[in-house]
Amino acid sequence: MRVRAVFVYLAKALALVAFIYATTYFVHRPFTAAPVAERFERVALRGVHQNFDARGVDNQTCTARRIETPTHRYLENTIESIAAAHDYGADRVEIDIHLSADGHLVVFHDWTLECRTDGTGDTRSKTLAELKALDIGYGYSADGSQSFPFRGDFVAALPSLSEVLVRLPHVALLVDQKDRSAATTRALAKLLEQHPGAVEQVCLMAVAKRTEQFRRLLPDACTVDTASTIKSCLLDYLARPWSRSVPDSCARRNLVIPDSPAAALLWGWPGTFVERMHSAGSKVFVISDDPQRAAALAARGFDGIWTRRIEAWSEADEAGAD
Repeated sequence: MRVRAVFVYLAKALALVAFIYATTYFVHRPFTAAPVAERFERVALRGVHQNFDARGVDNQTCTARRIETPTHRYLENTIESIAAAHDYGADRVEIDIHLSADGHLVVFHDWTLECRTDGTGDTRSKTLAELKALDIGYGYSADGSQSFPFRGDFVAALPSLSEVLVRLPHVALLVDQKDRSAATTRALAKLLEQHPGAVEQVCLMAVAKRTEQFRRLLPDACTVDTASTIKSCLLDYLARPWSRSVPDSCARRNLVIPDSPAAALLWGWPGTFVERMHSAGSKVFVISDDPQRAAALAARGFDGIWTRRIEAWSEADEAGAD
């Protein structure tokens, strides 16, 4: 009998918790739509690039060895890739930067060279000249390293950030600083000051200390928060179930949230959540590779999408126009 009484007690306690949670959840007016944002932006992650199977990927995975069968000849972080993403309708194109051994900002994703190139060693340990001599298409394979369809076609294709700014001044960029070095952030701020219009052209994504440093150096500069900063904001928000205000950690941010059912756990998702973030000076973007979601996301007040397949969104636009 005692065991049965314990189970009855636990069942009642769980029912009470569920009732309190459900009541709290619906008080926040979930499933409503925020006012439509002034602009629905598209951010192209990695530009137009070779997509890959992301299952099981970690920091040690060589994603160049697991690409899908190529349908185009673009590689990420190249001038051509960035330009193509813009032509496909991206409002901003994400690229990656490192500081070379001789103080240049170079556009490349990996910490080391072995995965994508015919070089070896740390990216930051090489000079700009050494990096530009590499074949950055050397390591790509779609068939388990049986063939390498881009070898020989991308020698000297690794650009410096300065080259990108000069050749593509009309393309808005999201620059992902791959390290946590204050020197890299200083170099970026200095470079942008040297190129007319570049401060307005570039938005920095980096750890919190570096984005704060960037804003001190360039008060009018744009910044985007990393996943860890966004996670802190969302946890702070969830910890205030009885409040309609936004925690300071969520104010004046560019929040990027996966297009996942788990997002519905956020109080007031989607419309009330978005409206509150807007009232705090923040924007809310959704990560999605499904162009069919565009109309629904825009109608619910989101500020835009981040996508790994900007070309698919362009194709959907053309189909809709027909």
